[in-house]
Amino acid sequence: MDLFKKYLHDNFKLSDENWQIISQFIEPMRVSKGEYFVQQGKVCRRLAFIAEGVFRLCMERDGLDITCYFVSENGFVGDPDSFYSRKPSDKNMQALTDALIVGITLDNLQKIYSEYPPFKDMIRSIDHMVVMDLMTQRDFLQHADAREKYQHFLHHYPHILQRVPLGFVASFLGITQQSLSRLRKEIS
Repeated sequence: MDLFKKYLHDNFKLSDENWQIISQFIEPMRVSKGEYFVQQGKVCRRLAFIAEGVFRLCMERDGLDITCYFVSENGFVGDPDSFYSRKPSDKNMQALTDALIVGITLDNLQKIYSEYPPFKDMIRSIDHMVVMDLMTQRDFLQHADAREKYQHFLHHYPHILQRVPLGFVASFLGITQQSLSRLRKEIS
């Protein structure tokens, strides 16, 4: 919870008094490596801040498990569309390491909005940051060759590379695991 408090203070200048309001409605949770926080076909019941750990957003397409996005500490997990609409998600979010998150249910989010209305603007800003990060990750994948993709990944996401299976990295980069292994040898 302390890391989420720090995140809100650093990014939104949240006071200790307002933290006391928010902290009543959030809960720390552990997610084990391999566990799905969001599962395709099920309603997303919580949104969460990642205090420790790495997750991947993945989808099944034509029978293939495709990694679309990585998120780690100081990031957020969940499917906002499913969370707010209560419709089953079309996404999966899987923990790639053991993780500690700070989660909130929709009912508790509404309670925070009632007791501390500025939190709604904070959530909008967080949503915007998450979308921009997603767009940044996807943008470089669409306009680069395999070598450039891998070099960009090394530069921007070195903290992920050492913590997740290479098959997921290869899937994210849109290359085979053999191509990734070859690139790693060439660039090392």
